[in-house]
Amino acid sequence: MQVTINGEMREYYIDSVGTLLDLTKSIEETLPQGKFIMGLALNGKQLDHLWYQTADKVYLLNEDTLEVSIGDSTLIGREALKNSKEQFQKLLDDFRMISNSFRIKEEKEANSRFVQGIENLQYFIKLLEDAAALLGRPLKQIIIKEEAFSKHLDDIALILDLIIKTQNQKDWVMLADNIEYEMLPAIEKLGLLYDILEI
Repeated sequence: MQVTINGEMREYYIDSVGTLLDLTKSIEETLPQGKFIMGLALNGKQLDHLWYQTADKVYLLNEDTLEVSIGDSTLIGREALKNSKEQFQKLLDDFRMISNSFRIKEEKEANSRFVQGIENLQYFIKLLEDAAALLGRPLKQIIIKEEAFSKHLDDIALILDLIIKTQNQKDWVMLADNIEYEMLPAIEKLGLLYDILEI
């Protein structure tokens, strides 16, 4: 298979069950320290920045072509941080909507959105962790207002536990209050990280 890495052409042999994940892992093993895959184009089509989530399901043939752009970890970290900002605002908007839905007793829709909201929150925190690590500032080492950022993540986990217990009790007004007055301010605090990491 023809692979172009930052303009340099290489040949890779793909066996009958080779996936994009297999190939990118093989490429990453040959990269200098601090360099990572920033983008991929398969058969001339640019893949989105979340290509790695389905890379194990994309099967390749020797006739395929792959263009790989490589960059250093700082560039990738900054790009990940930039991409997460839009998701941060959407996360806040979603939890406000979830709180309002519980408050006006649209329980079925609110519960469905709530489950998705928790998944989105977990994905967002993972994005932040990855971006911070790529920028050489792991979250567990960051201090905000004399408090370890990891403690703040622990607080969010405790608030989530409280909210899930309230949800199980089907106390929708209390649940709306917990989301609005506990969860939203905790999520908003995550935004402080942008000022620190963008310095």
